[in-house]
Amino acid sequence: MKARMRSIYDALDLIKQKAQDTALTYNSIINLCLTDKIRYFLSGKKIILNYDDLVAFLGMEER
Repeated sequence: MKARMRSIYDALDLIKQKAQDTALTYNSIINLCLTDKIRYFLSGKKIILNYDDLVAFLGMEER
C-alpha cells in the first residue's frame, strides 16, 4: 500500500473531520515527528508526515 504523505495542516484537518472533539494540535504533531514517533521528511522548512503512521499512533485505524 502506498504511504499517504500530508502536511501537518492537512493531516490535522483530516483528523478533525473524523473526530471533531479531538484535542490534537499542530504543535503536538510536530512533537510526534521530532521524537520519531511518526515518519516524516522536510521539504524546505515544511514537515511532510506519513498520515498512516499518525492514524496508527492515535489508534484511529481505518477499516
